Amino acid sequence: MIRKPVGPNEMIYDPERDAVHILNPTAQLVAELHRQGLGAEAIAGELRARFHVEGEDTVLEDVRACLQGLAEQKLADKG
Repeated sequence: MIRKPVGPNEMIYDPERDAVHILNPTAQLVAELHRQGLGAEAIAGELRARFHVEGEDTVLEDVRACLQGLAEQKLADKG
């Protein structure tokens, strides 16, 4: 994988699949925390704290969807 910043986003080129992916800053943070070994619940807690999310929210559901998308595109490696 080749990673390059593009404005606030991150472009990832996967030469094996000849595919380009663009991660927004939140997806980048989710991917980075996942690479550090955090699970979906811990990542959701970190996002709630960083973005001051209060009350009922869908953060955990959103994190799980993001992780699933990253895994499907083979971008969720922990290495």
